[in-house]
Amino acid sequence: MNSINSNSSIQSSPSSSLSAKEDGLSQLSRSIENAKRIKNVQDKFVNSQSLSKEGRALVGEGILMKVCRKKPKQRAFFLFNDILVYGRVVINGRKYSQQKIIPLNDIQISNVMNSEENPYSWLIKSPKKSFIVRANSDRERQEWLTHLDRCIRFACEGNHTQHNTVAAHWIPDDQSDTCMHCHTTKFSTYNRKHHCRNCGSIVCAGCSKKRFLLSHLDSKPVRVCDSCFLKLNSRSSQRDSSDSDGEENNAQYLPTPATFYENIENF
Repeated sequence: MNSINSNSSIQSSPSSSLSAKEDGLSQLSRSIENAKRIKNVQDKFVNSQSLSKEGRALVGEGILMKVCRKKPKQRAFFLFNDILVYGRVVINGRKYSQQKIIPLNDIQISNVMNSEENPYSWLIKSPKKSFIVRANSDRERQEWLTHLDRCIRFACEGNHTQHNTVAAHWIPDDQSDTCMHCHTTKFSTYNRKHHCRNCGSIVCAGCSKKRFLLSHLDSKPVRVCDSCFLKLNSRSSQRDSSDSDGEENNAQYLPTPATFYENIENF
C-alpha cells in the first residue's frame, strides 16, 4: 500500500492556492449554515464533546464501512477542516454513539489494494488508531480521498507536528486460523487469537508473551509478538493500536451518499 502523494494533485502557485483555501474555508466557517450543521452533528452524538470552535468548518459527512477486527461495521464520518470525527450509527441513523475525534495533523492516508471483500477502500492511520474504511462506490471513494487530502494538507500548513509514528492496522480475525508468527498453533476455543500491538499480526499467546512500551498507544507496556519485541529492543522505535469498537447488533442501514459542503475547486 502506498501513501497518497499530495504532489499528484493539480498544482497552482503556493500563494494563490493558500489564499483560495483560506477564503473558501473562512467563508464556510463563518456561515450560519455551517454553525447549524455542526450543532446538528453535536446534538446527534450521545455524550458528545463540544464540536463548535471559532474557525472550524464542517467540510463533509457520510456513512462508511469501517473494517473492524470481527467484521465491517457502519460508521458515520464527519470531516472538518481540522479534525475527523466518527461514531457508531444507532436508532436508524438518527443518533450516533462512541464518538472518536482524530486531529487531521495526526492522520496519514494510504491506498489499499481493492478486494472483493473490501472494494473502494483506503487506510486511515494515526498514532492511536489505524483502520480501513470503504465507500459505496469508486466515485464516493475519490471524493473522500480528495477532500481528506486537501484538508490534511491545509491543517498541516504552518504546523510541522504531524506524527510519523502511527498505529498498526489490526488484521481482521477471519484472515488467519493459524498463528502468523510460529505458523503452527491453530486457533480454537482454547487457543485464542491475539494481536501484536506493533505490527497488527494475528498471533497465539505463546508468541506474544512479551510487553513493550509504545508511548503513542498507552502509558503502560502492551502486547507485542516475539519478532517485534526483538526489533523494538534493538532500535527504540514504536507503532500500533486496536481497531475494535466492541459488539453491536446486526442492524444495517441503507447506503447514504456522502455530502460535501465546500466546493473542492475553492479548496
